[in-house]
Amino acid sequence: MNDLRVFSRIRRTLCLATVILLALVTSARAAGLLLYETGAPDLGTASAGRAAMAGDASTAAANPAGMTQLDRSQLLTASGALLPFTNFDVASQTTTSGGGGGNAGVFSPIGGFFYVYRLSEKLRLGVALDSNFAFTGNYGKTWVGRYYVTYESILSGTVNPSVAYEVNDWLSVGAGVSFSVARLKFQSKVNNALPRAQDGGLAFESWDEAFGGNAGILLKPIAKLRIGLTYQSPEDYKFGFRPHLTNLGPILNRIRNRIGGSKINIPMEVPQQVMLSGLYEVTPYWSLMGNVGWQNWSAFGEFPVGISTAKQRTVEANLHFSDTCQIAIGQQLRIGEKWLWSAGFAYDSSTVSKNNRLPILPIDRQLRYGTGIQYQINKDITAGAAWEFMDAGPAPYSARRGPLAGTLQGHYSTNYLNFVGVNVIWKF
Repeated sequence: MNDLRVFSRIRRTLCLATVILLALVTSARAAGLLLYETGAPDLGTASAGRAAMAGDASTAAANPAGMTQLDRSQLLTASGALLPFTNFDVASQTTTSGGGGGNAGVFSPIGGFFYVYRLSEKLRLGVALDSNFAFTGNYGKTWVGRYYVTYESILSGTVNPSVAYEVNDWLSVGAGVSFSVARLKFQSKVNNALPRAQDGGLAFESWDEAFGGNAGILLKPIAKLRIGLTYQSPEDYKFGFRPHLTNLGPILNRIRNRIGGSKINIPMEVPQQVMLSGLYEVTPYWSLMGNVGWQNWSAFGEFPVGISTAKQRTVEANLHFSDTCQIAIGQQLRIGEKWLWSAGFAYDSSTVSKNNRLPILPIDRQLRYGTGIQYQINKDITAGAAWEFMDAGPAPYSARRGPLAGTLQGHYSTNYLNFVGVNVIWKF
């Protein structure tokens, strides 16, 4: 009988250790969403034509080669907000009690600073400060999926200096390096597996930095056509943290020091991406544009997890992510001499199938609808505003992670992200 009790306690301990490790792994990897939106004018085209437009200083980030198309030095500032609406509908196979969590979306600021300096007729220098990797969700402590996640956030900021050179009338090239800083924060509840026992808690926070680079070319085979091709390198973060465990019951408390005192090292690779864009001036007042793109999310899903204890251990993990593609179309119409109206649509495929989707990343295929307006105040200053609506899909999943976390099944009745931004361009 005593042996059975010991075995039962060991089994529960191993189960908790597994649940905690999986929570750490999946949250650190899947809490991010790679975004195109910075509040710059291309928000109005849903990023369509992003690598070919070269219409303002934000091309320093979108395609550095496009800086050669700016006839003067230029400064662009953009600011705005990400307003998400994410509501989870609980399905019948869910085994834990609780509610749907309400709107888990959390307001996040967006924005950027872009500067291009005209060093000579053929040479340009540029710098971009922006963020393209962000997501925050807060489901609350009584959510039915609280043993998977209650709060998650990853925010990043990047500085990207670059240089561009006009080789001849039809070819320009550009490249830059980037330095990024990111913060990862996560919270969840822990099931103490005892009748009437309160839930325990799991939390961690980590900062890290990463280096990367981008390069691009801009072609003008004919006067009315521009073709842009860009490459963004991967950026490798290595988040290290010691999990903070609270209010564990008497059975699970035995491993508090062992788990809580161990340092978890989880690498996270922001995917490399390639984008091909085109812009065609149908008339002097109306242009059509589009993109095809690829992001290497399969590399993001495979990674080693390091556990720093007396004996260093490494566990290989795979979240079964897939590479994604993007297709976008858009237009810009000049109304009179001072107004420019933009509109666009983009489709991004899903990073993960229904069978492999996680509660941490409630993202399905993505549909983006954008529109924006710019007004030329005078020959030096232009102001603009844009709005983009993103439908992130129903993102259904059925997550099963042992008896403590239980089964969580459902989909999102609303899974929408609204991006609003204003921008000012100053030429000098």
